[in-house]
Amino acid sequence: MAITAVINSSTSNTGPKRVSVTLPSAQLANTLAALNDVDLSSLSNGALLQYESSTGKFVARTELATTEQGLLTFNGGNF
Repeated sequence: MAITAVINSSTSNTGPKRVSVTLPSAQLANTLAALNDVDLSSLSNGALLQYESSTGKFVARTELATTEQGLLTFNGGNF
């Protein structure tokens, strides 16, 4: 975001000018439900969040999705 300001352009005063700019603050989420990429519509006790690539959201589930062979692989990334 670019901010442009013209201060006292019609006067002949020279020297430094004091400028104050207020930017709108970002909306902070204080709950998971407030996040746009989290779907808690099926939230229940013991539910876990699992990413669903088809919707681009984290979904609350009480069972983890597995492959057709019944395999469940956890990949937490590289650290």
